Amino acid sequence: MIKDVHRRRFLSGIALTVTAVLPAAACAAGPVEVKSKGPVAGSWDKVVSAAEKEGRVTIYSSQGTDQLEDLKARFEKKYPKIKVMVVRGIDADMTPKVEAERKTGKGIADILTIASLNWVKTNKDLYEAPRGPSFDAPAYSKATSVPEGTYFLTNAAILTFGWNTKRYPAGIKDYSDLLNPQLAGGKIGVIKPATSAAVDFYLYLKETYGEDFVRKLGAQRPRIYPSSLPMAQALTSGEIAAAAFVQPLVDEKKTGAPVDWGLPKQAWGSMFWGMALKSSPHPNAAQVLADFMIGQQGQEAIARKNASVLRNIPGTVATMGQVRKQELSQLTPDKVKAFQEEWNEQYGA
Repeated sequence: MIKDVHRRRFLSGIALTVTAVLPAAACAAGPVEVKSKGPVAGSWDKVVSAAEKEGRVTIYSSQGTDQLEDLKARFEKKYPKIKVMVVRGIDADMTPKVEAERKTGKGIADILTIASLNWVKTNKDLYEAPRGPSFDAPAYSKATSVPEGTYFLTNAAILTFGWNTKRYPAGIKDYSDLLNPQLAGGKIGVIKPATSAAVDFYLYLKETYGEDFVRKLGAQRPRIYPSSLPMAQALTSGEIAAAAFVQPLVDEKKTGAPVDWGLPKQAWGSMFWGMALKSSPHPNAAQVLADFMIGQQGQEAIARKNASVLRNIPGTVATMGQVRKQELSQLTPDKVKAFQEEWNEQYGA
């Protein structure tokens, strides 16, 4: 992994521990005290030059591990004087760390990329406005992709249906095929709506396939999984015959696994938003990485098997125009809790 010892120790602590470790780490290659005034003014070449002098950039992200590793490799090839540190985790772990770093004035993260749009919109005072040639390119559509001038759209993780070609050779053309009686009795994998994003997925199913669809899917008595990864593994092994919530099974199919997948006309995806943080110890490197992420090479890495913010990116399966947008008013804490209770009753969870 790409986290040094001091970084792992730092990230595992809570805010009080953070404050305690910093003095001891200051003599080593640990966290840098933030005295940043933000990116340099002037041309983009000046920003890049300042970033190269900083020599380092750290991204906190809940995006895919393989995609992040590819992003790091490509970025470092283009900017060999800037090393990328990747810290991957779930949104619920990343956001408190960023808040603590801002409050203590001791920043580690330069870029944050998460899917929790409610948190992103609530904490707008934590971000710098991004800049760079990729943001100004017409192909990126800055007006819609940087909706409030600070946080910016990077890609969307696509989750869709798949099937085991040995257990269910008839295949699946759309989600409605999951209601086939032949798939009843534990042959379908579904996601537990433990997060607002998973709740939104079920709202998408209701909107697209009818108000009763989620209830009917529950009547199939599917198997419940905590995330898409174990569900995909269960599908590949033949534990289940079909899955409702897996990433496009491109790699599995390529290696000869007996699986296949499809994509509905309007796909469901978890949109990822990037932020160049004001607490960044490397504010210019943050800007350079942000610009790289939304450009051609960055999208080939971070949007592989996902939806890209640009068109005609090799390895992607959709563009943002094909992905349903969240309706945040339907994802308030009270509404999420109410849906989860109803779902648990319907699915016997």
